[in-house]
Amino acid sequence: MRGFVGLTYVWFALWFLAPGAIMLLYAFGHTAAFNQQGLVNLNHLGLSNFFEALRYPSGPVLVASLENAVLATALCGVIAYPVAYFIARKLGPRVRTIVLLLVVLPFWTDYLLRMIGWRIFLSPLGLLYGAMHAVGWHVGYLTILDTRGAVMIGLVYNYIPLFILPLAVVLERIDPLLLQAADDLGAKPWTIFRTITFPISMAGVVAGTVLVFVPMLGDYVTPTLMGGARGLMIGSLVASEFTEGQNWSLGAAMAILLVVILVGIVVTIWLLATGVRYARAQQRKRTLAREWATR
Repeated sequence: MRGFVGLTYVWFALWFLAPGAIMLLYAFGHTAAFNQQGLVNLNHLGLSNFFEALRYPSGPVLVASLENAVLATALCGVIAYPVAYFIARKLGPRVRTIVLLLVVLPFWTDYLLRMIGWRIFLSPLGLLYGAMHAVGWHVGYLTILDTRGAVMIGLVYNYIPLFILPLAVVLERIDPLLLQAADDLGAKPWTIFRTITFPISMAGVVAGTVLVFVPMLGDYVTPTLMGGARGLMIGSLVASEFTEGQNWSLGAAMAILLVVILVGIVVTIWLLATGVRYARAQQRKRTLAREWATR
């Protein structure tokens, strides 16, 4: 067992810490001149790349990426919660397994193929246009593709299974006797949901939020294919700096800033969730103390 744990640490250091350290080192360097060997000059280290990453155009793109990721994560949560609740609380075990399999089925298809399929569906004269005309809704050319709305569709479609699965697991584990006891005591369905079901399911909400938001903020395939120039996100900009711009030092600085923002957001979510659990535990203690004092 100790050997397995040690191997895990080595694997983590080799494939995460070492590349991250190299990226951090490159972020403090600067782009090498054409007559110099290599793509990054590390002779004079500084913070200039980080300041440049916060200026135009990368600064506004980073803010827009945060907005897109927050909005798409919220949409995933709004859609995923009722779906996960229906799967966990309304379906039998056998049907539940089949439905969960259907939820993860799109992951078995290549990511690019799914995005190209959405481009065909949303194209100005594509399948959606034909379906609208078939039902008598005659419109001009569709302008959904290559917009921010198309990016939202792609992000929600790709990442919503990661929100449904942990939420369905948490909702499934809620003791039915607890809900039945509340119903027997006269609590209304909305009161039961608000005071029992939703607070218990917050662990799944937090897990789904993290699982969706983290990869969504760094996604560059979906904004590139679905949004074009109008859907540019920070992941696309980082990729272009490494591939097209050949400015590895600036791209590394953007990537480091993205990692710092992600870590900060995840830690904030964890602290908020921990604080909420602690407040509820204290509230339960005070309630029990009052009940004991009145006996």
